[in-house]
Amino acid sequence: MSKHLCRANRSTAPGAPGQSTWMAWTALLCVLVFAFLAWQLRAGGLAAFDNAVTGWVRADINPGLTRWMILITGMGNLDFVTALTTLAAIFLFARREWGKGLGVAFASLISWWLYLYLKLVFHRLRPDLPHLVPVSGYSFPSGHAAVTAAIFFTLAVVYCRHAGSPANACRGRGGPLQALGNKRGNRAGKGMVLAAAALLTLLVGISRVYLGVHYPSDVVAGWAAGGVVVLFIAMLLRLDSRAG
Repeated sequence: MSKHLCRANRSTAPGAPGQSTWMAWTALLCVLVFAFLAWQLRAGGLAAFDNAVTGWVRADINPGLTRWMILITGMGNLDFVTALTTLAAIFLFARREWGKGLGVAFASLISWWLYLYLKLVFHRLRPDLPHLVPVSGYSFPSGHAAVTAAIFFTLAVVYCRHAGSPANACRGRGGPLQALGNKRGNRAGKGMVLAAAALLTLLVGISRVYLGVHYPSDVVAGWAAGGVVVLFIAMLLRLDSRAG
């Protein structure tokens, strides 16, 4: 019976058919969100949204909150992201998870290149507000938002693929009950990891608006760009797992 249950788990494994469909639709949604924001930016239609959200986020600026926001925004800095990506890739390579290690490295490189290129395309100046952290360059899209979305969610995808693999879902000799328990535990673990990735990405984005260095629309555009990177890497990992 446990063998049948383990086989059933394979139908919901990360490489199951149907996952490509929702990934493709989600990627399309991210592209459409970015395209809409870019169009509105060119048309000058983002002021109302940006002013409203910025006013809400910056309504209670105080030294204690500012210190926290500076700490949070540091998770999107080049040194932190580089260290996190390098450690994750080394760990995966040490476990001979070559595809996943390369996926994490590519997510970092692609997201950095993409947001730098897009900034040069749109040439949006940063908000005319006191900047609470040093910044340079253009504003649209937010590089911190793009990179953290790409890296945190790619790491979450790598974890979910590991936890959702049939070998891990059915590991052990406890029979069908243990296999079912492992499957439920994997679902809970994956949910927590994805929620943590979403929360950290959200907080970094909010910190950029609070610190006065980005418009809210910059942040949303960065999330959309990072989302495309994540889904691209996820599709490559899926193809890699099927080839293996």
